[in-house]
Amino acid sequence: MMSYERWLNSILEVAKETASRDFQQEAWLSGRPSTSSPTEIYNQLFDDYTFDLFYETYSKDFTQQQLVAWNEFKQQLENYGKKYDEFPNEQTVFDDPDWQLVREVAARFVAAFEQKNPETATAG
Repeated sequence: MMSYERWLNSILEVAKETASRDFQQEAWLSGRPSTSSPTEIYNQLFDDYTFDLFYETYSKDFTQQQLVAWNEFKQQLENYGKKYDEFPNEQTVFDDPDWQLVREVAARFVAAFEQKNPETATAG
């Protein structure tokens, strides 16, 4: 299993990509090959970085702000994923006002977990 810091940093990297309209414009809409896509964001979090397992392992050490941010981020991603049977193309997602809500909760998630706090600094 990855260390706490490495695991969290992997999750935060994906969350930052999720929060960044600029990143998405460059990665999704530039016409250049990219490994990023709306589907890839979801797959990285829930399959590759086992988002739920991280939560099960470390959530007892989360601050209240982190718990709220975690749950909002997960809920927004899951709700957005239910909107379509398959993710539509990147332009459709990029322009979707509901995706903007995902970006906003992703930004709050990143802010909550980038704050230095004693509860998570010693975890793992």
